[in-house]
Amino acid sequence: MIIALLGLAGGTVGAVYSWATSVYSYNREAWMTDIQILQNHDYQYDNLQIATHNMSREQVRDRTQAAITKLNNYILVTTLIIALAAEMLVEGNIDKDC
Repeated sequence: MIIALLGLAGGTVGAVYSWATSVYSYNREAWMTDIQILQNHDYQYDNLQIATHNMSREQVRDRTQAAITKLNNYILVTTLIIALAAEMLVEGNIDKDC
């Protein structure tokens, strides 16, 4: 009778151990999957932040280039007007068909 009880206790311990290892294995796999998902999320978030900063830099660069082009056009027109005014002052006579 004692041997039967020891056999039953041993079987119960073996079953509990088997169940615990399968639960641990399942939880470890789920944990690894969660870690991989979190790492991918962080990687994508960092890439999004980098892309956002790059777009901001490009936008500033484009606006600055547009302002410089506009100022260059103003300088060109102003130079032509000043050249015409200087010619009028130096030569003193302006053609009628000008």
